Amino acid sequence: MGVRLLLGGLLAVSIVAGAAAAVVAQATPRKVIEVTLTSYRYDPNQIKITEGDAVVIRLRNVDPFGRAHNFSTAYLLNIAITVRGDVTQGTSEGRRWIAIEAGKTGEFEFVAQGRGSFPIICSLFDHASRGHTGALFVQSAGSP
Repeated sequence: MGVRLLLGGLLAVSIVAGAAAAVVAQATPRKVIEVTLTSYRYDPNQIKITEGDAVVIRLRNVDPFGRAHNFSTAYLLNIAITVRGDVTQGTSEGRRWIAIEAGKTGEFEFVAQGRGSFPIICSLFDHASRGHTGALFVQSAGSP
């Protein structure tokens, strides 16, 4: 009888602990970063995130001349991302890109991993040479 009571108590504690961990995991906030794309610039053009962050980068193309643009970086090559909305994705020249037509909005989500500074460019035509560039900074948890 004592063993059954002990096992029952352990089972109840493990169920409560497991449920609490699931609630904490679900409660982890996502860091949403709004990025506007227009003729030859990102706004903001510098993005700072922390390792372990669940990150959503929301892209909005407001180009007044109807140009398509993309968000292209080598950082995204080896990271699982989820893409939503009016965007397309692919890889070229050692980078993963997320492209968006003028007047459209879309987003991609990932968990930040690996510290460092990573260039972002619009890899369409001559956009990067015209200044359509930026940087993604991934810092370690606990950094200022």
